[in-house]
Amino acid sequence: MIFRNYNDFEIINLVKEGDEEAFKFIVDKYQYLIAKKIKSFNLTSEFEDCYQEALMILHRSIMRFDESFNKTFTRYFEANVHNFLISYKNKKMRYINFKAEKLPIICDFVVKENDKIYLRDEDIYQTLSTLSGFEKLVYQAKIIEKRTVKECAVFLSCEEKRVYNALDRIRKKIKLHLMT
Repeated sequence: MIFRNYNDFEIINLVKEGDEEAFKFIVDKYQYLIAKKIKSFNLTSEFEDCYQEALMILHRSIMRFDESFNKTFTRYFEANVHNFLISYKNKKMRYINFKAEKLPIICDFVVKENDKIYLRDEDIYQTLSTLSGFEKLVYQAKIIEKRTVKECAVFLSCEEKRVYNALDRIRKKIKLHLMT
């Protein structure tokens, strides 16, 4: 049967009467809308589950749709899918939060703290002595005095890029000397 000659209301009535071909046509018509909605909620990792649920919502929407409200079926179905995805996302977030709160209690015997590293003053002074003159100025301004990069650049009369590069070199030198 060629359904392109029918409008949505006629196709919906055919589906309500039990026409499976009409339902397949509706599924083909709305599959991209469903995929777009799932993607807009950033649920691509659960795409298959959400897609199957959306197909069930499509069928339920067809069965419950009432033309007398002068609304299009597309908007009615889109609102139903949108509401489902909001609920799904909220349920997922509640589950993640529940796991985050309860996991340490459940697995208390497994949780271990990392060993703390204690550094001697001599190690820190030795590491700082490897810095160049400019790097020492940047270290003083950014780390000790807690200035922003922009303020450091103005204070040192240089470009921000040069300050960023110096900070990168400082981090590398500190890692190299203190973590070995």
